[in-house]
Amino acid sequence: MQMIKKLMCGLALMGCALSSHAEVQGFDWAYTGFLPSWGSETNPEPKYGEFNPDHVLKGRFFAEDRDLNGVFSAAEVTSFTIYGESFMNCTGVRRCGLSEFSFTPGGALSFYAYDSVEYGVWREGWSRTSRGFEAGRRFYTSYESDWSVGRVQDYGVTAQTKFAISAVPEPQTWLMMGAGIALLGAAKRRSRKA
Repeated sequence: MQMIKKLMCGLALMGCALSSHAEVQGFDWAYTGFLPSWGSETNPEPKYGEFNPDHVLKGRFFAEDRDLNGVFSAAEVTSFTIYGESFMNCTGVRRCGLSEFSFTPGGALSFYAYDSVEYGVWREGWSRTSRGFEAGRRFYTSYESDWSVGRVQDYGVTAQTKFAISAVPEPQTWLMMGAGIALLGAAKRRSRKA
């Protein structure tokens, strides 16, 4: 029993040491429930659908509070994804970016992320699809091409939209949990033998 106590104390100290050096923090966020609308250059007045309580927009970001002011800014974000797709590291014909970002743990999340994919040459089969994601307001997709004027599909946030954000467990948290479960199993096995 004395050995188990020493092992548990050692693991607890190791967990504290690891967490004190963990500076990058991760967060999962999600908006649930949107009001869809459609519009185009020829019909700029949007047409609204019914509020969809099941429509979800979700993502994840990692950031490091380098200036230690308790607020994560755009310059401190190391990774930002929506549905697992990066908005900071684009390749090929896709252009993307995170032009605004601010998050205070326990407070509001603010961001504007965008991307665009363009194909072809103007008047020879050119097309472009652009997307924008604005925290707490809306996200949209716009379509343009040689043969059609721009159309926009928009999803707006309403008072019914739910927002959730939670910290991503750090690797040492999973390590400590696994070690704790293993210790409980060993202690139970040992008590059966006695």
